Amino acid sequence: MRKKLQSLLFLTVVSVLFASCASILNPVNQKVTVVNKFPKSQVFVDGVSQGEGMNVVSKVKRDGYVKQIKITSEGYKPVYKVFYQTKKSPFYIMSWIPFGILIYPPFLDGHVKSYDYKKELVVDEKPLAISRRNEDDKFVYLKNTSFDVKKEDLKIKRIKSKNYNKTNDKSKQIGGIDEDVKFDNSIFSEAVQTILNENNYSDNSNTVFKNKSNTLYISANISKIEFDNLYAYHMYREVGWLVTKAEIEWEIFDLYDQSKFKKKFTAKSGEFVIDKKESIKESVENAIEQSFYNFMNESEVKKIIKKDKEEKIHFDYLTLQTDQKVNNIEDALSSSVTIKREKSHGSGCVVSKDGYIVTNFHVVSGSEKITVLDSNGKEFEAKLIRKNEQLDLALIKVDATFKSSFSLNDNKYMVGDDIFVIGTPASTELGQTLTKGIVSGTRKNENNIYIQIDASVNPGNSGGALVKKSGEFIGIVNSKLAGLGYEGLGFSIPIQKIKEGLFLN
Repeated sequence: MRKKLQSLLFLTVVSVLFASCASILNPVNQKVTVVNKFPKSQVFVDGVSQGEGMNVVSKVKRDGYVKQIKITSEGYKPVYKVFYQTKKSPFYIMSWIPFGILIYPPFLDGHVKSYDYKKELVVDEKPLAISRRNEDDKFVYLKNTSFDVKKEDLKIKRIKSKNYNKTNDKSKQIGGIDEDVKFDNSIFSEAVQTILNENNYSDNSNTVFKNKSNTLYISANISKIEFDNLYAYHMYREVGWLVTKAEIEWEIFDLYDQSKFKKKFTAKSGEFVIDKKESIKESVENAIEQSFYNFMNESEVKKIIKKDKEEKIHFDYLTLQTDQKVNNIEDALSSSVTIKREKSHGSGCVVSKDGYIVTNFHVVSGSEKITVLDSNGKEFEAKLIRKNEQLDLALIKVDATFKSSFSLNDNKYMVGDDIFVIGTPASTELGQTLTKGIVSGTRKNENNIYIQIDASVNPGNSGGALVKKSGEFIGIVNSKLAGLGYEGLGFSIPIQKIKEGLFLN
């Protein structure tokens, strides 16, 4: 009996040892070759660099966790993939010898080390070239971004990895979404701004002057989002990762808010390990990045971002009729108008008794209907007569007679001179508002000249009159440097440039 017990004990111990052959004999780390199509690529596994090239041998720990792989290459969008231990080690066969007849020992060999990765991870994704700005391209600034996702346009799906991308969709929607979804828009705007900065589209020279030849704006709106939770069973447990699909409409504008091109893209992110806190954010940002590069690689967009050649603008000279010239502040106020468009307003200066008015082009650009309010609040419909987009100037006309008008004499001004700004800041209810300041300097930018002033300038003042105490007209307000820490930095276009740009006598 004793010998039988000893034999049974020996058999049990040996069975257990053989049942763990793969776990015992398999090394902690495994070599996995990452094959990709990226020139001069660098491969990272869980954030640790594994080497460079199109065939990178990586040393990966057998620990049962899904691994995050990132492939980067200069000039190309990074690729994100995941991989995990998918099959039993070859040592597993030893668990059947010599006690396979007992059946149960092989099933005891379930330690993380008993599973292997595939020897090769083939990333067959085509490299997406990044459209970086060069010297012949315009700067691109972010106008706005928005999430406009309705409850029916947000989908969260659970999909077996082996069924992903198959025509027969065996996924099922999960989650309970019963109201319109609110997203933190900062995620969107920060992602786009980061892309612009990294690819040299943002002007970091701190210039305060922007012009039509080198400036564009973009806006983007996300209307649909789908989060795909891919999963598989591994070592008798579930592992998962995340892919985000987003439908984004991009639009590009010139300096004067005129839409130049618009297109919608459905973009898909790479694969992201789902047990990381940042997974969702990183996945959404990656889908946004994919969509942005698709947009910037459009042939039409490539044409638009090329710097404009300086246009040679020519009109027949227009002689303005002036009877009663402005001789004081009171006349200057009555010769100033408010200009209304669909969603905004600005200011203007009457320069002839029969209704010609000068203003900034950006005040009237893109407007099908232009309405002018005189100093008495009477409304007139105006027509755009001529424009100079390079100088941000426009001449409009109303069918009205004015008692007084500004003359376009080359009135002199000096740094330190007292000046007054007349315009309609903030609201059309504040027409003919008068603010005081001094001439702070004269600035040049390319072919443009600006009078720098410290008088209070606000949205709506654009196109308004810049005058001396005597009412003498010296220019029109063009822009203001705005932002935290900036104050008293306004700019005006002088009379000589107004006459030259619009061909006025």
